[in-house]
Amino acid sequence: MAQQTVTIRDVARKAGVAVSTASRALGEGSASPATRSKVRQAAQELHFVPNMAARQLTSGRSNVVAIVITEAPDFVFRDAFISGIVSRLMGAFSRANLLPFLVLIAPTDADGFIRLLRDSGADGMVVVSFHYSKRFATIIKASGKPTVFVGKPPVGMNYPYVDPDSVQGGYIAGRVLTDRGRQRIAIIEGPSDMQSPGGNNERTEGCTMALREANLEPVAALPGPYSFEHGIEAMNAILDAHPEVDGVFAHSDQIAAGALHVLHQRGKRVPQDVSVVGFDDFQIASATSPRLTTVAQPLTQLAQAATDMLIYRLKTGEWKTTAEIFPVKLVTRESV
Repeated sequence: MAQQTVTIRDVARKAGVAVSTASRALGEGSASPATRSKVRQAAQELHFVPNMAARQLTSGRSNVVAIVITEAPDFVFRDAFISGIVSRLMGAFSRANLLPFLVLIAPTDADGFIRLLRDSGADGMVVVSFHYSKRFATIIKASGKPTVFVGKPPVGMNYPYVDPDSVQGGYIAGRVLTDRGRQRIAIIEGPSDMQSPGGNNERTEGCTMALREANLEPVAALPGPYSFEHGIEAMNAILDAHPEVDGVFAHSDQIAAGALHVLHQRGKRVPQDVSVVGFDDFQIASATSPRLTTVAQPLTQLAQAATDMLIYRLKTGEWKTTAEIFPVKLVTRESV
């Protein structure tokens, strides 16, 4: 026999309060802490699932927040940055009594993106790892939803965002390489379609600034995915064209790990022959041999700031701030 659906009236009856009081206690309405606790306890015991459509009709809000990722699914589940930032975003929104809805969409599936945004009924969204396309940019604008980017949005997309200080990070990487006496330094970049006035080219910009202070220029700068495979391909290409290379700055730890693999295969000692610096400080940085010196990203701060920015906008109708840049730091291990 099918189980009878539990309604807000059942919750109110069990908690001994009016239906309107139960609704306020479960949402964001006025209710005393004691009442809110009593109603939520009753809802938990009854396994009550709120009807989001009804809540949206009465309050004008669904309390759903979309976390949008425009990446191929196989990459998403292998990438430490995406998994790390998404888990922190989901935790931050859940603690704020909002329902995070993951919109995972391939960069070519614009129609699917439209359907997911429409069907989710989301009040707003956070966009992570955005690969620029005019079609996707148009969809985000047409949705009219309050939107925060993790990472600077591309040129012409004027949205609030949070970001690590990529120029500072690139500069730190370049300085540690030149301080070690490296003079033939290559940069293995991230995706070129994620470059904005900021993004990946800021990491290259910062590194180049540090190199120029030592009267140097990068011997190569090769863009590609944030992947181990890109690190392998780029490092092989760099060694073929510039066998004298003695320093590498990789835009991610995954890329750096691929570069280390190739250097070992081709008989280059790290750090005796070639120094390598990554960017992220994820688990892989401690698992490479030698362990990777890298620039650490503040994932928890990025996720919480993006959450706070969007929540403030949803509650007040205004943006409290439109950009937050967080400092990064060098984590020194054995690869330099």
